[in-house]
Amino acid sequence: MNLWNAFAYPWLLPLALILIPLIWWAWLSKKRSVAVRFSVISRLQHSNTSWSMKARHLLPLLRSLAVLLLVISIARPRKADELTRIQTEGVAIQLVVDRSGSMAQEDFIGQRGRKQSRLQAVKQVVKGFIEGDGDELEGRPDDLIGLTVFARYPDTECPLTQDHDHLIRALDRIRVPKTRDEDGTAIGDALLLAVQRIRNIARRFSKDDDFKIKSRAIILLTDGEQNAGKYKPIKAAEAAQAMDIKVYTIGAAPEFQEQRGLFAAFGPRRVPIDEESLKKVARMTGGRYFRAKDTDSLEGIYAEIDKLERSTVDEERYYSYEELAYVWITWNDLRLPPPLLVVLLLLAMEVVLANTRFRKIP
Repeated sequence: MNLWNAFAYPWLLPLALILIPLIWWAWLSKKRSVAVRFSVISRLQHSNTSWSMKARHLLPLLRSLAVLLLVISIARPRKADELTRIQTEGVAIQLVVDRSGSMAQEDFIGQRGRKQSRLQAVKQVVKGFIEGDGDELEGRPDDLIGLTVFARYPDTECPLTQDHDHLIRALDRIRVPKTRDEDGTAIGDALLLAVQRIRNIARRFSKDDDFKIKSRAIILLTDGEQNAGKYKPIKAAEAAQAMDIKVYTIGAAPEFQEQRGLFAAFGPRRVPIDEESLKKVARMTGGRYFRAKDTDSLEGIYAEIDKLERSTVDEERYYSYEELAYVWITWNDLRLPPPLLVVLLLLAMEVVLANTRFRKIP
């Protein structure tokens, strides 16, 4: 704030430029009556003038200072403390990640051309989606993000939260199943669990909160077909559709996979992904289906979703004013009295001096 804005009524300040010259004009032009008549004043001219006579201009000076401070006080000087309120309309995003045994296949190309497993690639890209990668992905600092993983059974690894450090730790802990009993691909059950986790999230925030839910979305990633679970993906999509939750589906696997052992002689085999169901789930809920065949295409998919689902952040600045005309003012290490108190002291000094040391006869 500039000096002009430091006053509530700055247009009153020029009033001092009018009143102070009037005070001095009235003082200097005032006719003084004589108390004693002299026929010859030569002796008086050669006599020494006392300090009280020389200092009589102190009276209009005190009055000028009092008027100046009074005008400043009436203009209401004030100290402004700038406050900022940030209101966010964020997106609630539930990440649903397949951790079945096939996600351990090392057929994705990572950094420096090195092969990495599908799950490693997903972790890398999802981490960039959450925190930003300094390139295409800006990060989601203002959003609520949760994590659900699934194989034969779905599990909530991290509830919807803005504590993204905790979310990243949960992402790093994802492992493929160690036993065959745990393995499988329950896409429908996982999607339904994600819908349940996200549907009531708006109830956590009141109308006065700085965070409001702008939209709700699920990003479902799998590399195969459903072969476990109770509910079909389409059934879970109906629940998401009823709750107005968008579902973005991603098929994350190369089109062909090299075979090993005795099957290597038959050449690469096509990787089975139930793209028809994934497309229908996305279409029913207003989302989109994507196919990621390598790490680069997976990054591009998350970058596109990142652009489709963005938060809105509004920054509102306002000022809290402290009136300075009648409060003690701290300047560096000094504590100064209020301007109005100084006005009263200056006027009191003028009255006392005018009726004592600077008293005029008559």
